[in-house]
Amino acid sequence: MTLREKILKTFIVTIREINTHGGPKEFFEKYPVGGMYYSEGEPLLDENGLEMGTATTFEKLNECKKYSKKKLLVCADGVSIRGQTVSCGGQSCLGGSKNLKDAYNLGKCMGMQMNDKGVDWVLGPSIDMSFDHLMYLTAISDSPLVTAELYREVVRGIQDQGVCSTVKHFPGLGTYFVNMHMAPGSNILPFDEWMETYGYTYKEMFKENVMSVMTTHVTLKSYDNEITDGFYPTATFSKKLTTDLLKNELGFKGAVVTDALIMGGMATGDLIAETVQAFKAGADLLLWPPVEAAEKIEELILNGEIPMSRLDDALERIGRMEKFREESLKSHSFDEPDSKFVDKAMFDMAEHGICELRNEIGLLPLNADKCKNVLIVDAFETDGEISEGSKLLVKEFESRGIKAEAKRDIYDVPSRVCWQVDIDKIQEQYDIVLFNLNASFVAEWSIPHMLIWASHLFDKSKKIIVNYRSPYFATDYFPEDPTFIEMNCWPSKETAKMLVERLFGDKEFTGSCALTGYKYNKK
Repeated sequence: MTLREKILKTFIVTIREINTHGGPKEFFEKYPVGGMYYSEGEPLLDENGLEMGTATTFEKLNECKKYSKKKLLVCADGVSIRGQTVSCGGQSCLGGSKNLKDAYNLGKCMGMQMNDKGVDWVLGPSIDMSFDHLMYLTAISDSPLVTAELYREVVRGIQDQGVCSTVKHFPGLGTYFVNMHMAPGSNILPFDEWMETYGYTYKEMFKENVMSVMTTHVTLKSYDNEITDGFYPTATFSKKLTTDLLKNELGFKGAVVTDALIMGGMATGDLIAETVQAFKAGADLLLWPPVEAAEKIEELILNGEIPMSRLDDALERIGRMEKFREESLKSHSFDEPDSKFVDKAMFDMAEHGICELRNEIGLLPLNADKCKNVLIVDAFETDGEISEGSKLLVKEFESRGIKAEAKRDIYDVPSRVCWQVDIDKIQEQYDIVLFNLNASFVAEWSIPHMLIWASHLFDKSKKIIVNYRSPYFATDYFPEDPTFIEMNCWPSKETAKMLVERLFGDKEFTGSCALTGYKYNKK
């Protein structure tokens, strides 16, 4: 390979980058990049019908593979397996399930999904932890012990299917409320505590020979506090964090991939300079870079500003991933993609994770003879329509001969929900009032905000809170509510049935609270 070809091997591009440079045939002729990012979903098309986002079709992915001069290392955050019908939340269920078999099967499902679409490398799982209430994201626990135990199984499950796994987002989300998609985030732990929490979980993943770690646009000031141009460096740009800490001190031998190089958390207005700095810091794979950055990296290697050893290190680490995938495909020791297995595993994880967090007044199980009329208050983040999740619950109650209706504003004018006399007129019409929540946090004056306000005025003897997202909702917004269900999954046809079965005592709640209080108990 020429020097330019070696550099481009570290580039993972999107369909947008390919189409803005002439389309697959012309692009790969000029830019023999090492990999491509694949995203399913509705493509964002320009006036000529070309994809200008990250999503494309399976057919276009295969077209790109055809025109690439070398085998592409294709990665994805997630894909569906053809024939799959159940989707209940994946790893979000694990915080409630805490079941090692579920964790392994989740990884196995992810591997099957990737193999079904010919994807070599999944950008998951996320092994972040939830220490800050506004930064829940994909974290399943606040305990490094729980997180490490479960995600070792997920990584093993993925890689047993011959697919490269990634753990992210180094140095770790979950201690500070700023979302790195919008602005630079932070991990604010003292370094000794970071090593006992995030450092511990990463070292546990390395024991499973995880192929890749994703760094993100987050600072760790307790390790790298050298201010550059007035700012603390994020891991994306920090040699101390990427090379000194991750590769050397923690001993990671796999490939380091950046988070997407377009996020608000690292954007300076110069994509080429950002890509170059990420490579200099120690990133081996550059996610969504401008291909023009390869010329600048080549220039800096030739003039000695970037040592050739930096590129050699990247190529060696990428080579390990390629060898793992190549040998897996040759031996084909993994299972064939199986949509029925995926459906059952997703169903089981969701069912195991549903948690009866509180039943302090014995409202559950509901008495079918006394529960004839149910109000479902739809407190989902939507554009104003009743959410599909609440509609599915209505159908489940009605299938039992129970009258049920879902309302979003309760009144035509939401601001009236703060008056007790008006609330009383509503609740006297119903035997049970179920508040159906699906928000990670509540924006001021949003509809969920008003309905959560209203929820405190309803009679506790007939009120049930059901939450699908952040485990902090119970303590933050409903500290005095005696009946609270933490779903730990996505709302779907399957989970609506699971919930109603448990509300009436047909089946038991088997999940547990996602939060352990680890950080606070330790002190």
